Amino acid sequence: MRAGTEYKVTTERPSVNINVKELDAGSWVMFELPGFTTASSGTAQDSLDALRKAGDTSYYKGNGSLWVKIVSTGDVLGTGPGKGPGAGTSLQVGR
Repeated sequence: MRAGTEYKVTTERPSVNINVKELDAGSWVMFELPGFTTASSGTAQDSLDALRKAGDTSYYKGNGSLWVKIVSTGDVLGTGPGKGPGAGTSLQVGR
C-alpha cells in the first residue's frame, strides 16, 4: 500500500481487520468500506472532509459506507537478534 492513498474495499465478510505497518509516523491510508458501520477504535468525524483533514486514526459513517483513516504512529524497531518492525497500527471494522 502506498501512504496517502484512498482505497475502496468490497467484501462479504462480517468484519475485517485492517493493519498498516512500516509507515513513517503521521503517514496515513484511507479505506471506504460499503455496508460497514462500526470501527473498533479511532475518533468519529462528522464529515468526509473532516476525516480527510484528521491527524489521527478516525472514521466517518455516511452514504451507506464506513470510511476509516488509519494514521501511523511509526514502527519502532525491536532490539536484539531477530527483531524487526513493530506491530503497526490496526483496527477492526464490522457490519
